[in-house]
Amino acid sequence: MDRILTLCLTVLILASCATTQSRYSMLGSSYPPKPEGYDIQVFHDAPQRLFVRISRLDVHLEKTHFVGSSLDDALQELKKQARLSGADAIVDIREHSSMVGETRIYHVTAIGIRYTE
Repeated sequence: MDRILTLCLTVLILASCATTQSRYSMLGSSYPPKPEGYDIQVFHDAPQRLFVRISRLDVHLEKTHFVGSSLDDALQELKKQARLSGADAIVDIREHSSMVGETRIYHVTAIGIRYTE
């Protein structure tokens, strides 16, 4: 009986596996990272303030069939990468999702911006 319980627990853990990969690349000059806890703004349209695009942000999530992915899952990683790149905000968010076998793949890209005023 313990053996069956252990096997069921192992299957459950493996069925809900998830991996996250994220990175940023600078588009020109580099900037120092913003301090921990800095509030990165997210814009779905261009902000009203003047800005310069400084970094490309990428978040890649892979989860099993039983665990879904959404922008909410990737947003914290996007903000973290923006902060590390020295950005004040995020614009141009683009989402792409697909499925390979039992794995859901969710990829989000965005642009980190820095205010110029």
